Amino acid sequence: MTYATIKVDLAKASEIKDFIHATEINDENHPYDFFDGSYENVHVHAYKNKKEIFTITFTGEGNRPAELASFFAENVTVKEHANTLVKKADKAFECWEDFGPQIGSDEVGKGDFFGPLIVVACYVDKKDIEYLEKLKINDSKKMKDDYILEIGPSIKRRIKNYVVAVSANKLSVMNENNFNIDKILSLCHNHAQRGLIEKYDIPSFVITYIDQFLAEDNYKRYVADDLIENPLYFRTKGETYYPSVAAASVIARYTFLKEWQAMEDKFKTKIPKGAGAQVDTVFGRLKNQYGIDAVNPYIKRFFSNYKKNV
Repeated sequence: MTYATIKVDLAKASEIKDFIHATEINDENHPYDFFDGSYENVHVHAYKNKKEIFTITFTGEGNRPAELASFFAENVTVKEHANTLVKKADKAFECWEDFGPQIGSDEVGKGDFFGPLIVVACYVDKKDIEYLEKLKINDSKKMKDDYILEIGPSIKRRIKNYVVAVSANKLSVMNENNFNIDKILSLCHNHAQRGLIEKYDIPSFVITYIDQFLAEDNYKRYVADDLIENPLYFRTKGETYYPSVAAASVIARYTFLKEWQAMEDKFKTKIPKGAGAQVDTVFGRLKNQYGIDAVNPYIKRFFSNYKKNV
């Protein structure tokens, strides 16, 4: 399968739409889609970004997509990918809605008083699906930590990924500088996605799925001009619908668990996750044993656990 892409303005995008008699898309759930159509066995799809720059993708076999794209613009990017059609072989994964080339991002650590925030973006395509299904990759929250620690190194080697790790101390400092957690998460997701795209030269037409944690408009407002060009789709529980988000969820959890183990080794104690009463008890004990200055780098000081125990 060949993908040819061009970037054009609204006038040229409208010209292409009219030329191939494409259907304009007006769907509030897919605000970045402009049109979809076909011409001489080439599928043509247009995405737009907030700056009204349009990415037109021409998909088909052989040289025809590039030839058609070249008819409309001089600067054409051509990529070869495997066929994106995949049979849903495992009932456990019949809920996945997209088996084609995609980016997905997810995070771990937002609700834990101790430990860092980990955000991961992954790129997945057809050749990765069977591998992920064999490992029963879905929501990391439903997988046992021992299993994630076992398969984590293999997944990190096999799946293209980019990890953003923010220490509890840095999160606390950012919060002191008026960065709320949603803004921090938005910036980290975008940073992970951009890092992945640049590291592996992923085309701008590849769909990016985000495990939704706030409204799309707020996310884009926080990220502002640094927003990636790829079309974005937000979905709660995204790891159950998109293999890229599922892979990101597992790698994020694996990275988080390794950081957690190192923290427990340092303090020579078992530290509970979350932000409940048990966490308060352990925090008080560690504070008395090691001193607040030694514990501060490992805790999110904007949590109520800190304010009521210091």
